Amino acid sequence: MTSKAKKIYLNGIVQGVGFRPFVFKLAEELNIKGWVNNSSKGVTIHAEGENMDCFLQRLISDSPPLAKLLMVRSEEANFENYSSFHITRSEAQEDADVLISPDVATCQDCLHEMLDKNNRRFEYPFTNCTNCGPRYTIIRDVPYDRAQTTMSTFPMCESCAEEYQDPRDRRFHAQPVACEECGPKVQLLDSSGRLIPGMGVDQLVQGGILAVKGLGGFHLVCDAGNREAIERLRKRKERGAKPFALMVRSIEKARQEVLIDKKEEELLLSPAAPIVILERNLNQANLLPDNIAPGIHTLGIMLPYTPIHHLLFNGPYDFLIVTSANLSGRPLVYTNEEALTSLNGIADYFLVHDRDIYHPCDDSVIQLIGGEAVFFRRARGYVPLPISLTTSKLKKSILGLGGDLKNAFCLADGQRAFVSQYLGDMESFETMERFQQELESFQRVVNVTPSVIAYDQHPNYQLTRFALEKEQPKISIQHHHAHLASVLGEWEISDPALGIICDGTGFGKDRCIWGFEVLYGNAASYERKGHLEYLPLPGGDAGAKHPVRMAYAYLKTLLTDEEWTKTLPLWQTLPPNERKILDRQLEKDIQIFQTSSAGRLFDAVSGLLGICTEVTYEGQAAIELESTATLFLRQVNSGGENEETEDVSEYPYEIRLEGNEYILGVAPLFKAIVHDCLNGISRGKIAYRFHRTIAGAITALSLKFQHNGHLALSGGVFQNKLLTEAVLQNLKDTNIKVIRSRTLPPGDGGLAFGQVLIANEVL
Repeated sequence: MTSKAKKIYLNGIVQGVGFRPFVFKLAEELNIKGWVNNSSKGVTIHAEGENMDCFLQRLISDSPPLAKLLMVRSEEANFENYSSFHITRSEAQEDADVLISPDVATCQDCLHEMLDKNNRRFEYPFTNCTNCGPRYTIIRDVPYDRAQTTMSTFPMCESCAEEYQDPRDRRFHAQPVACEECGPKVQLLDSSGRLIPGMGVDQLVQGGILAVKGLGGFHLVCDAGNREAIERLRKRKERGAKPFALMVRSIEKARQEVLIDKKEEELLLSPAAPIVILERNLNQANLLPDNIAPGIHTLGIMLPYTPIHHLLFNGPYDFLIVTSANLSGRPLVYTNEEALTSLNGIADYFLVHDRDIYHPCDDSVIQLIGGEAVFFRRARGYVPLPISLTTSKLKKSILGLGGDLKNAFCLADGQRAFVSQYLGDMESFETMERFQQELESFQRVVNVTPSVIAYDQHPNYQLTRFALEKEQPKISIQHHHAHLASVLGEWEISDPALGIICDGTGFGKDRCIWGFEVLYGNAASYERKGHLEYLPLPGGDAGAKHPVRMAYAYLKTLLTDEEWTKTLPLWQTLPPNERKILDRQLEKDIQIFQTSSAGRLFDAVSGLLGICTEVTYEGQAAIELESTATLFLRQVNSGGENEETEDVSEYPYEIRLEGNEYILGVAPLFKAIVHDCLNGISRGKIAYRFHRTIAGAITALSLKFQHNGHLALSGGVFQNKLLTEAVLQNLKDTNIKVIRSRTLPPGDGGLAFGQVLIANEVL
């Protein structure tokens, strides 16, 4: 029988994930001869043998756990009568087209070695193999070879080189492979930069704050059971009331504090190892201090995902505060030099190492909402995975800049879009510098050089100014249209669909601040079909920090003089001079901005109920309002029945038609809330009824239209679990199919992808 010969080309995440040794072993098993190599296009195989069909099929079905095949192509080749199968050197080509794996959590095999006193990697803080460890954060350029990573400065010792060159070893061509003898080293330093012994465990036990260099940057770490240490960290970091993330020794320990279902457990244990937002377990006697996440019913939990983290749990504690090391409003600290200067005065000790980070990358944050994982922040573990554009090919390479808040940009070309890691808010010179640094280096990793720039229409955004200074053709894009296009793009829907976009702020076509929008359209165009009625926002975006002022302005506008007089007992927290200023602002229309924002509506109700009267982090008022409502609901569900729980129906509201637009009127809603406040109804019940009402209004608005059955929900407000699940429940038995973001955040972290798709249509 004549042996066949084929050339096989594989593209996707096929480098640095053990693909070539997998091909080598499979070829040996099936008696296939030839060779395999990494190229700038992915992996290329020359295969000769009789079991070719089986070989091709198993390349796809049995590929390594971290591999992701996006393209498999084979063609007939010349039979060259190879006597064995071998792995050849990587080929470098000009037009690189290979995907880089995200950074992944330490695998079980490496953990076992670290715990084995007889293993040469016992307690080695940089243990990794082809199935785990750093990837994206250490790569400078493609193809993914050691010379192109920050490991290039560590020549391998004989033992590591042997593993690296053995196709049967799980460290074959694991680019970050290292050991105590040849690899990176950790050092513990005090606040003066003096070397001290240990890994920082004793210092954590004594209540110290440790700056720890991780995979994508520094964390600030302290014992989560130590209230005083947490308070010091909060003050030093200027954190306000923003919740801290927790790292926990194990899932079993986590269950003492939070509720974890099967899907949430899978997320925690996944190679990406994100922070998962979980509800507190109120049935347990919770041992953790309440100043970890003041005023909210959830905790952000992650498991140790690097060898260094596992070694930190050699202490007696089960929970550690592990929060990004940056001052409020500044980018993540990722170099030793910067840590020792900018974190001095925040951290008491520094656990540093000499493996450089090339791409700073924060932890990803996810919550399960309506049974689906929803990104709050997409970064480590997921970037730089692409989004495939299988139904549309881009006409040119496009850069979407995203928005100024929770920024992530998008580079797209051909049939792939790459959204960067979360970069933060573009409010300081330093974050803009970080943005430009990442934009430049990300282009090399994903091999996209943009010829067109898409940016948000907001005239005062830093990124608008950045775009206008560039030479490339530029396309400005309405904020909420980008949100709609982003969701439709993820679902590969090109027909027009209805979208309800609820967020904090976006520059509208009429120069007002939009944020509760009913849009109908697709990437090509959109129509505004409805919105929340315009309400006065004193001081614009800056006014969002003062929910009580917002509530005051809303009620003063919506109520009659007689109704307003009754509200006077509700303004105890607002000093008389502030009330006078607000009255004058409203009367003379000074620094008053008209807004249809859903985010501001939630803020105003939170302020009116006295739940959050001063905002110290973005979204705080709405998050605390949701927590108050959720705790009330949990009390009802646990059988805490009393008069309070009897009527939890929706409050009244109105939907009126003005021209061609449906307007959601909230005067009846606020009148009813004021009535309940004055009659001593609990904040929990009012907050819950408010959520039910807004979910009802979203449902009613969506049912006003005859559309193709798809309803896209987008915008940061749909990170509110209580609201989103109520909308999903309301629409469950209708013919409407609700679609939401799946691989990107519904908030502004998904904006850039929508901008790219709209710009492509404009082209």
